[in-house]
Amino acid sequence: MTVRRHPSRRAPALLRRLPGQARIALVAGVAALVLFGTGAWWLFQHVRAGAYRTTDNRAYDLSVQLAGQAAAGQEILGDPLRGWPLIEIDRAGRTVAAAGGTQDLSGLPALLPPPPDQPRHRETGSPQRGTVHVGAVDERDHDRFHRSDGTLKPPPSSNTSAEQKALIAHRQAHILAHHTMTVFATAVHTPASQCRLPTEADGSCRSTLYVLVPPGDAELATASLRTPLMAGVPLAALLVAALAWTAARRSLRPVEAIRREVAEITDTSLDRRVPVPDARDPVRRLALTTNTTLDRLETAVERQRRFVADASHELRSPVAALRYELETALAHPDAIDAHQTLRNALTATRRIHTLTEDLLLLARPDHPAAHSLVDLAGLAAELVHEYRHRGHPVSLRGAPDQVPVRGDGVQLHRLLRNLLDNAVRHARTSVVLEITTDGRAHTVTVHNDGTPLAPDEYERVFERFTRLDEARTRDTGGSGLGLAIARDIAERHHGTLTARSDHPHPGTTFTLVLPGAPGTSP
Repeated sequence: MTVRRHPSRRAPALLRRLPGQARIALVAGVAALVLFGTGAWWLFQHVRAGAYRTTDNRAYDLSVQLAGQAAAGQEILGDPLRGWPLIEIDRAGRTVAAAGGTQDLSGLPALLPPPPDQPRHRETGSPQRGTVHVGAVDERDHDRFHRSDGTLKPPPSSNTSAEQKALIAHRQAHILAHHTMTVFATAVHTPASQCRLPTEADGSCRSTLYVLVPPGDAELATASLRTPLMAGVPLAALLVAALAWTAARRSLRPVEAIRREVAEITDTSLDRRVPVPDARDPVRRLALTTNTTLDRLETAVERQRRFVADASHELRSPVAALRYELETALAHPDAIDAHQTLRNALTATRRIHTLTEDLLLLARPDHPAAHSLVDLAGLAAELVHEYRHRGHPVSLRGAPDQVPVRGDGVQLHRLLRNLLDNAVRHARTSVVLEITTDGRAHTVTVHNDGTPLAPDEYERVFERFTRLDEARTRDTGGSGLGLAIARDIAERHHGTLTARSDHPHPGTTFTLVLPGAPGTSP
């Protein structure tokens, strides 16, 4: 069955495939488009609302002005500035005055809002705001204003004649047709002395003056903004995207330099390092971290090479001894002591086995030790008892009844044994093992009264295959791995192992510090 992914789910996958600088530019461009678009929309609406308020205020003022003219009996009414449409209708329903194309609209008086209340003691009332949906144009005199093809005749170059004024009014009526517009209605009371068509018993006239706001008048104020905003917002978003692309590309340039340098580093050129930019940013931290990692890698590889070389060198002697014994036995079977030859071969084999076990222990991954509860005091007592029975002058001093630690009992046993083996090998007359504790940490010291270490040898003794007494033969001395294994086990148990020769007594002291087991008391 074929599973079709929804388009909305494919979009993030496609976005993730784009280069980093492209994603940054795209996000910046979209964000800029939304931000600038929102700002442009708000600006346009703000200006548009201001234009409508200005237009309404203009219509209100014009209504007051023309109503005063109508109350004074002026025969011709009209907007002297813009020629806005108006119509005056008296209480008898007669059209007293019209301008701006209202006289050419069909049934306009019936569509207008109801007249406001007439003022009793004033000639004009306050303009009342309303709306009107204008109908069609009255085309009963169609041939007078249209060409033979049905189009409107062009506007005249001058408007001095009545015919030209009528043509202009008809064209204005077509502009108003089928639009919903704002209209201001003002009640007018003309005295009898100025009234031409009386509507009242006293010979005065009462009428309503309607001033219509043209449909496109307010839009003209914002038309100049529409094109710049519609073109400017996408261009600004593209500019932001281009700037983001350039900035991201420049910011990622050090990353590319780091990538090229790392790609060229091999096992034979681990001394190379990536360039570190001057800017204090994550790229600089990445470069520093990369160089630190390369330092550790170079150190580890160099240690591994030395380890392999030293291991090969250490194994060469017992392997050569074993080969010599076997080849001699085969070449001169009658001239050798078979029992002694086997004894020598077994000794060489045991040395190879011991050395191999030590190498395997050091080569293990640095996994944390087991978390069993181990009594360090018990281990020390067992080992001291064992060494005494083997004739070594080892004594235990100040050991508490129990010294609990969390760890691997086998490894801790190996650690203490390696320390005692080293101490016994270098001691002149005695070895002292002492344990102290404060509850939070346990301290084990192993002191031998042999030749003290020099200060520069305090750390060197823990290096692999280190023998400070070069006069000792490899057969009588150790493999040079015991102290290295002891420190490795101490670190696996989150402890420390150090060597010092400033003890009050002559000789060397090895100090092991291990954390106490949580939840136990000394």
